[in-house]
Amino acid sequence: MKCILNLKIIILLYFCCCFENICFSQSGWLQQTSNTNKALNSVKFANSNTGWCAGESGLILKTTNGGTNWILQNSGFNIKLSSIDFTSTSTGYIAGDSGTIIKTTDGGNSWEKTNLNSGNNLTSINFINDSTGFSGGSNYDEIERKYYFKSIDYGENWDSIVCQNANSISIVYFYNSQIGWIVNWPVTIGGASLFKTTNFGNNWVSSFFTNSDIYSFYFVDTLNGWMSSKSGFSINTIYRTTNGGVNWITEIPGTGVQINSLYFTDKTNGWAAGNNRIIQATTNGGINWVSQTSYQPGVNYRSVYFTDSITGWVVGDSGVILKTTTGGILTGFSNSSSEIPDEYFLSQNYPNPFNPRTIINYELGITNYVKLIVFDVLGNEVATLVNENKPVGSYKVEFDGSEFASGIYFYRLEVDGNHIDTKRMILLK
Repeated sequence: MKCILNLKIIILLYFCCCFENICFSQSGWLQQTSNTNKALNSVKFANSNTGWCAGESGLILKTTNGGTNWILQNSGFNIKLSSIDFTSTSTGYIAGDSGTIIKTTDGGNSWEKTNLNSGNNLTSINFINDSTGFSGGSNYDEIERKYYFKSIDYGENWDSIVCQNANSISIVYFYNSQIGWIVNWPVTIGGASLFKTTNFGNNWVSSFFTNSDIYSFYFVDTLNGWMSSKSGFSINTIYRTTNGGVNWITEIPGTGVQINSLYFTDKTNGWAAGNNRIIQATTNGGINWVSQTSYQPGVNYRSVYFTDSITGWVVGDSGVILKTTTGGILTGFSNSSSEIPDEYFLSQNYPNPFNPRTIINYELGITNYVKLIVFDVLGNEVATLVNENKPVGSYKVEFDGSEFASGIYFYRLEVDGNHIDTKRMILLK
């Protein structure tokens, strides 16, 4: 029975991918106004409302309403900024060229350069907690290109650490205080390697090698990870691992374009943003990928980030910022409000996937008229669970999918006639 159930899950997820590819030839991504034509290299959100972009010529943009408005912030530097990380809505870091790491403690109103003695062009930065962070990037200096950088004092000072196995470090990422990965570019022989540490960087072992570049990688936990590269010298592809990088499996996306950024909200749902305006998505851990946008030469997407399974942003060349509130799927309906007030909260259904019943919880901070509606993937309303005035409190609603076919569904909370939030669920029979 267990084998049959697993087979049904695989078949359903594959069907969902294929079905979405057929039905959603138009994009579920909407362009936001950035008021710049400079390339944006990185995007990061602290929550569903507050986020930042960084790019060329020291450009930093901030939003506090989910991207409806983007405000220019002054970095104080006229250099390429490549990578952002925030540990809270007030404290954040950006890495860029010429060994530059800048820090803010007031949400980006002011930025100051930290103490890092390097000429490396830094292309990655990440913090595993409030105090401990890592950065990496490449340089043509034979000695410096083997360094990555670590801070244990809230980014104020950075130690240079040699990775003896590396020739030129382009990306460094730590998942926790022990486990991390480095992308190494062997300048002399060509190709790239992925190295892994399980003891805070004291030792590094090879996890993957390719004759081409490694453009990006992402781990959602210590076992499940994805990496974009090329298969040999020609075909752009995505690899996945389910055992922490011991083995990598090749999964070629439909368009085969260069993927510059990967992001997963869990070990099944992920997105890939790449050259020529391509965004691809998976709902089965990278086994299948579906293009959510059409191939259009001229603009490359460089960074993707999601705050939950349906709300995300992509940034790229020419100041492009895209947002989705449906996981990138064109559903026939969209959020009319990108900001969720404190008075209302909609939880993810549980269990998910479900068969045939699931529970949806929501909370009201004020008395108001409430509608809770379920839609199919075409945007058709299939069930109204709540449609009445409700007092302040927490509510639990059961959705019974006995009469519906297996597949992806969306449920939407409306309060006082306004669309507040939408979430996705999977019915699996």
